[in-house]
Amino acid sequence: MAFLVKTTRFTRSRLPHWEVEGGRYFVTVRCHDSLPHDVVARLQEVNLSLQRIGAASPEFTRMQRQYFLTMEKYLDQGAGACLLRRTDAANALVSCLASLEADGALVPHFTIMPNHWHALIAPVVGKTLDLYKVMAQLKGRSSRAINEVLGRRGPLWQREWFDRWMRSEEEWVKCRDYIRQNPVKAGLVKDWQGHLWTQ
Repeated sequence: MAFLVKTTRFTRSRLPHWEVEGGRYFVTVRCHDSLPHDVVARLQEVNLSLQRIGAASPEFTRMQRQYFLTMEKYLDQGAGACLLRRTDAANALVSCLASLEADGALVPHFTIMPNHWHALIAPVVGKTLDLYKVMAQLKGRSSRAINEVLGRRGPLWQREWFDRWMRSEEEWVKCRDYIRQNPVKAGLVKDWQGHLWTQ
């Protein structure tokens, strides 16, 4: 069944970001050193293809999925310094995710992996969610907090993030289950409930 949505923002830099009125989103943010250079080059090729495709087309959805699955395959191998493996860094990120409610966003489900994290983000009831603004604030706030607890300086996150607007309750549940199973799939725990940084 077709339905109409009101687009509130659509931007394309290295990745496309499509925001809709009342939208809920699946997001992935990765550490700046989390992917090998050849994988980054491969993802840039997929992104170039995405930029030539209409955002509402099935081909866009297929290519976006290909981008995400390629990225995720390598992220789960644990490349880079894996700063989020440290308890103090992961706890700092959890605090920053919890603080988003004051910015008009709820994060009911997330997982923090050694070199990236996933979350489902929804608007607070009665508020409009500006995902771009929320993500910019979250990345800045969490980068400062994590760098402080780790006693380091410099970039923490990759410049952009991956996001996907959740088009149905079924898709929301599927992404929630994906988030829960990510630490299991990566071999960090046997059961998602045993992972301290999965909600």
